[in-house]
Amino acid sequence: MRIDIITILPELLEGPFSASILKRAQEKGLAEIHLHNLRDYSQHKQKSVDDYAFGGGAGMVMSIEPIDNCISFLKSQRNYDEVIYLTPDGETLNQGISNQLSLKENLILLCGHYKGVDERVRQHLITKEISIGDYVLSGGELAAAVLTDSIIRLIPGVLNDETSALSDSFQDHLLAPPVYTRPAEYKSWDVPEILRSGNLKAIETWRHEQSLERTKKRRPDLYEKYSK
Repeated sequence: MRIDIITILPELLEGPFSASILKRAQEKGLAEIHLHNLRDYSQHKQKSVDDYAFGGGAGMVMSIEPIDNCISFLKSQRNYDEVIYLTPDGETLNQGISNQLSLKENLILLCGHYKGVDERVRQHLITKEISIGDYVLSGGELAAAVLTDSIIRLIPGVLNDETSALSDSFQDHLLAPPVYTRPAEYKSWDVPEILRSGNLKAIETWRHEQSLERTKKRRPDLYEKYSK
């Protein structure tokens, strides 16, 4: 999989992609992550990528020209499955979306800034809009990092234990069950006996029951989806 990220602050994304699972995925050749500085595609002498909004109002707007230039250049190199704009008013990211995108080959992510992008970008250049929650960040870079991580970890071979991603929270509309590790006893806080029994069938039944109970209590909206 290849992910191209368009940003005016590529330095914000260098750290998240140079460590841990995302670094290993790239080293294994399972994923490519490329950062593109939007200012490199500006025709202005000062490399500006924003301008005042028509009709007035506070804040600047990201211009269409450099964004179109960048996306057009990338599309001249290969075909892309989706061109995604990270925006607070997009579709809220969930595990299902990440699952679907992990099956794609090439993605473009556009990081918003200021008061957003010229609406014509959204109308003519973007194929999907995603939000990571009902709040506003200073820019789309952190959202792009979250989305990228959620996608790449699902690619077969990225995680050491490929079944790990399949048992994550939200995969089946259930939250993950409680997990424990050694020591079995600590400050009189004991690991449930069932987990130490060695009875794998009973353990799986217990974990499923715990997932149901936890989801029903903490996320009744998910439990309702599971129950349907």
